[in-house]
Amino acid sequence: MFKRFFAYAREHATTWIVAVTVVFCTLVATVLTLLNGAVWLNYTASYSIGLTCMSLQLWVHKRRPKTWNREWVTVITGIVSLALGLLLGGVLGAFDPFYFYRTSPIGVVGGGIACIVAGFVILVMGYIRDLEAERDAVRQQELVMERELATAQLQTLQAQIEPHFLFNTLANVQALIENEPSKAVSLLDSLTQLFRVSLDYSRARTGSVLQEIELVSSYLAVQQVRMGERLSYEIDIQDGLHDIELPPFLVQPLVENAIKHGVEPSAKSGRVEVRVRRSESFLRIVVLNTFEPDHEQVDGSGVGIDNVKERLDSVYSECAQLQIDHPASDLFRVKIDIKLEPEQV
Repeated sequence: MFKRFFAYAREHATTWIVAVTVVFCTLVATVLTLLNGAVWLNYTASYSIGLTCMSLQLWVHKRRPKTWNREWVTVITGIVSLALGLLLGGVLGAFDPFYFYRTSPIGVVGGGIACIVAGFVILVMGYIRDLEAERDAVRQQELVMERELATAQLQTLQAQIEPHFLFNTLANVQALIENEPSKAVSLLDSLTQLFRVSLDYSRARTGSVLQEIELVSSYLAVQQVRMGERLSYEIDIQDGLHDIELPPFLVQPLVENAIKHGVEPSAKSGRVEVRVRRSESFLRIVVLNTFEPDHEQVDGSGVGIDNVKERLDSVYSECAQLQIDHPASDLFRVKIDIKLEPEQV
């Protein structure tokens, strides 16, 4: 209910301000008329002061630099508009611009109250506008993050079923059918499991450590059947971390990068290790792989790592970081540190 009210108030803010000002000025003029009987003078003065204050406040706040304090601008504008409104009311009501300054302190007080009310209403409407703007900004950011997440999921899924990967896997199956049919069946089972996990996971808005590792395990199982003794891997998760939320497809691109740029180009046997640990108030994810230095890219990273960096920045901002290092000349390591929520520590 409050959200609908704020949205309506923001959309019709000027109408609300005009309506409240007119109603209040009418109320003040009516009360003064009951006290002194000067109908024309009271109504003319009340509307002159109230509408002058309202118009000047709206004009100033519309052009006010954001660095200027809203409250001080309202106070100063209120004082100026009161002085101008009294002059205008004197001219229209008594043909004497200084009539209220000389003869009617009640008019000055009433005008001051009218300016205070008009300024207060404008301040309230300004705060409502700010609240709505902040809410819209947050929602816009959420929509951007959702689009980026959906795009990243789609890109990752597409990368998993890219023709090169699928062609190599099916070629391996074909080669194994005659000589090692049991191994061919195992490879098809692993490939089916990978696609099943990937498709189910791609529909999720949020993931978890357990789901991410299940996806990584399926991917590595396929690659191990394909590459045989050339690939070995280890996945190690500390107890109690399986249910921690992660953006879907956060770790898998790093493992794919490790295979594609580290193990696969090498003529030697390679190894991939995935470790998930709690380090103080951070969740630490480490992907380590062997590689041949002569085959390393210039910056030692692939497109997958760049995508992960962008997603970490969009989802966690400064609460997560990705680091790349070489613990040995033939080892490539990617570390992700994500700050845990207090209830997760």
